[in-house]
Amino acid sequence: MEWIDTHSHLYSTEFEGHVSELVERARAASVNRIITLGVTGETNRLSLIHAETYDCVYAAVGWQPQDLDTLGDAMELSPAQVEELRTQAQHPKTVAIGEIGLDYFRLPRVETDEVRKIKERQRRVFLQHLELAAELGLPCCIHQRGEGTFQDCVELMKPYVGRIKAVFHCFVGSVAEAQTYFDMGCLVSLTGIVTFKKAEELRETVRCLPADKLMVETDCPFLAPEPHFRQLCEPAYVVHTGNRVAGILGLKPEEFADLTTQTARKFFHKLK
Repeated sequence: MEWIDTHSHLYSTEFEGHVSELVERARAASVNRIITLGVTGETNRLSLIHAETYDCVYAAVGWQPQDLDTLGDAMELSPAQVEELRTQAQHPKTVAIGEIGLDYFRLPRVETDEVRKIKERQRRVFLQHLELAAELGLPCCIHQRGEGTFQDCVELMKPYVGRIKAVFHCFVGSVAEAQTYFDMGCLVSLTGIVTFKKAEELRETVRCLPADKLMVETDCPFLAPEPHFRQLCEPAYVVHTGNRVAGILGLKPEEFADLTTQTARKFFHKLK
C-alpha cells in the first residue's frame, strides 16, 4: 500500500532540524512520496533544496496570495521573479506550479480602494502563474479561500480549461462547487479537516463525490487529523485522512490508497 502527501510545507520553521525524521516516519507509514509547496521566492528555493535532498520529496513552486505583501507596491511579479519561477519550475523534481490562487478571507467586507487593490494584485499574480503553467505544461495547486474567491477563481480559469490541470487543495466546499471544478477538468484534495468532529457537513459532501477525483494531503504543519488534532501535523498523518475518507466512501483503505496514488501520479506527471 502506498500513500502520497500531495501538499505539505517541509520548510516551515516548526520542522527546522527535523525534516529527516519526518521523512523517515512518513516512509514507515507507507507515505512514499511527499510534495512540498513554496509560497514565496525564498520558500520556493527551500522546497527545491528538500526535493534535492530526499529521494521521496518533490517540489511545487509559486507565490501564495497571502504572501504578496513582500512585493511592496508592485501589482504583479517582476520579469526577474517570473524568470526565476520559470527556472525553478523546470527543475527535474518540480511537479507543479503552486501554491497559488486567491484568498479574501481576512479582507474587510467593505470594498475600499485598498481592498480592491489587494484583490486585483492577487488576480494578476494568479494569472501570471496560470500562464506559466500553460507554457510549461505543469499542473497547478490552487488555494481558494474567502467569500467571492470561488466565483473569481472559476472566471479566471475558464480560458485555461483544457490547457492546464489543477487541484483545489484543502477542499471544504459544497457538492455544487466540487462539480464545477470537475466540469473544468480539475480535482479536489482533502486535508485532516475531514476527520474533525465538527466537520460532518464536509463528510456528507465527500460522500457524494467520485473517488477518482480526490487526492489527500496534510498541508502540514497545519490541520493535523484525528487522532493528532491540534498537534503539529506531518506527512505521515496523511494516512489518517486517507483512512477516514476511505470509510466515508465505503472503500477499504488499501483500495483508496491505490486509487489516490494512481490519481496523484497521473496528475503530477513528473513524479517518479
